Amino acid sequence: MGYLKLFFTFLKTGTISFGGYMMLIAMIQYEFSERKKIIRKKKILDAITMASFLPGPMAINVASYIGFIIKGWKGAVVSFIAVLLPSFIIMVIFSHLYLNSKNIPGFSSFFDGVMPVVAAVIFSVAFNIFKDFKDKTFCFLLVILSFVLTSLIKGYISIILPLVICGVTNLVYNGDKIKKITNPKKAFLRVKGIIIAGLIMFLLFVFLNNAPITSIEFNLAKVFANISLTLFGGGYVFIPYLDKIVVEQMDWLTKREFIDSIAMGQITPGPILITATFIGYKLGYIFGGNTIINGVFGAFVATISIFLPSSVVIIFFSRVYYFIKKNMTVKLIIKGFKIGIIGLICYSGYIIMFEQLESLNILSLSICLFSFILLNKIKVHPLFLIITFGLLGYFLEI
Repeated sequence: MGYLKLFFTFLKTGTISFGGYMMLIAMIQYEFSERKKIIRKKKILDAITMASFLPGPMAINVASYIGFIIKGWKGAVVSFIAVLLPSFIIMVIFSHLYLNSKNIPGFSSFFDGVMPVVAAVIFSVAFNIFKDFKDKTFCFLLVILSFVLTSLIKGYISIILPLVICGVTNLVYNGDKIKKITNPKKAFLRVKGIIIAGLIMFLLFVFLNNAPITSIEFNLAKVFANISLTLFGGGYVFIPYLDKIVVEQMDWLTKREFIDSIAMGQITPGPILITATFIGYKLGYIFGGNTIINGVFGAFVATISIFLPSSVVIIFFSRVYYFIKKNMTVKLIIKGFKIGIIGLICYSGYIIMFEQLESLNILSLSICLFSFILLNKIKVHPLFLIITFGLLGYFLEI
């Protein structure tokens, strides 16, 4: 496969993948494994597995790694650009219209109708992840623990600590399954890739957090690169952390603007974290004298910063994947992470329904419940529900 064909294949995938990161991953598997038969399914599953326990946006990490397998580093760059380009362009357009159309009658009501659906989608993701675990009672208790810790603890630690506690708890609970490493020397030699990735992360952290630069673009890069390299679990897990950072700490968005940006992320193709594009556009636009070019540049900085660092990490980390895959201790900790992630996802839905929705009422709760049922029983596409209930909100002024 040539670079041009690789570009247009990922461009098409990024254009039609509505419904979040799992939809995008499913389309990548369909295009490259089932339709074109370029990569075996096992390689796709390996990419998904690595992305699930590495930091950063899962779908873009998978896309970058698949591009790397096909055409090396240049292929990774091509796939990264192509898969993000459609959602980036659409979100830039949405961002400009939103910032200049807040006073249009019905615009706010449209998003009031959309928000309960967004919450339903988030709860549905948590529900479907939970179904895959066998020990339902133990998993449910860890989910509750993660949810409570996330709601009580403030700041960045509120995301990391629940995952660490869940990982350690699962390790202790299933400790009898641990086996010793049979060849420590060989194991050490295989971790060169992760050492390189760790060094890159460390140097980037040092630079971003100590460089004497105060521009809004640099602050965008610092915040979103830190998020890309430190948060696990995909886009929905990032929502509560983004809320704490961009709303509570940095005061970049109002609570209403933040949840509206999440809704816009839901109705664009590709990953939900394309929300970063809106944040970057707003800051660039506002601080750049309300000029489109400054808004686009801010959007570009935020988008690259949240997606690129973790995409580089997964490629380096792939060198030690098969060793990590066989280590039972690591597998148990990662499983605990995944269970804790369900609690974080549920908390994201809770924020939308009970904290950020301006007028919580019976109709909003009914829309959320009805959407959840349609998503899980009838498998209705989220885009259909978002448009339908957005229009309902527009006409009924929910």
